Amino acid sequence: MLYLIPFISAVIGYVTNYFAIKMLFYPRRSINLILFRVQGIFPKRKTLLARRMARLVAEELLSMDQLKEEIDRQATQGQIKEAIEEEVETYLRDKVTGLNPILQSLINEQRILHLRDRICREIESFVPRITHQFFQRLDKVNLENMVYEQVVSFTSDKLEDMMMSVIQKELRFIEWAGAFLGFIIGVVQVLLLLQSGYTL
Repeated sequence: MLYLIPFISAVIGYVTNYFAIKMLFYPRRSINLILFRVQGIFPKRKTLLARRMARLVAEELLSMDQLKEEIDRQATQGQIKEAIEEEVETYLRDKVTGLNPILQSLINEQRILHLRDRICREIESFVPRITHQFFQRLDKVNLENMVYEQVVSFTSDKLEDMMMSVIQKELRFIEWAGAFLGFIIGVVQVLLLLQSGYTL
């Protein structure tokens, strides 16, 4: 019977950690146990978690300044110019093919390219203004509130799925670590009992 102690301790360690992990998410709703109320940590603290996560995203992970820099980096003036020229040229060619044969003969390749260049110069003159207006509107976007509202709207199931997808392996390790530590403690208890003169 004495030698069962390590195994019993291992089971107790595993079960204790298993239920401790489950209590991160369960019970979903607050339960009144007369002397105190019990609720899973994440469901209970969902609003606080959402606020802190939103602040972390907005201040540390993706600030508006970083977002603007990334947009500037991805969409350089040269790329914008090329995209405009391509779209305008495609538009002009599509329109030319829709003209009657007489008008088509008057609009040759050189005229299409000339028209494209003139239109592109006009468009390019107000691209910086549009970009500036876009960034001004971007400044009014409250990224922290957007993230907060998104996270706080998650159901408890979705929140659990999201957290478990990230830390499931670590939580499994904690469960088995409880069993291992319980076993070691059980072995130590057996050795102490034997050393004290306990007989089977």
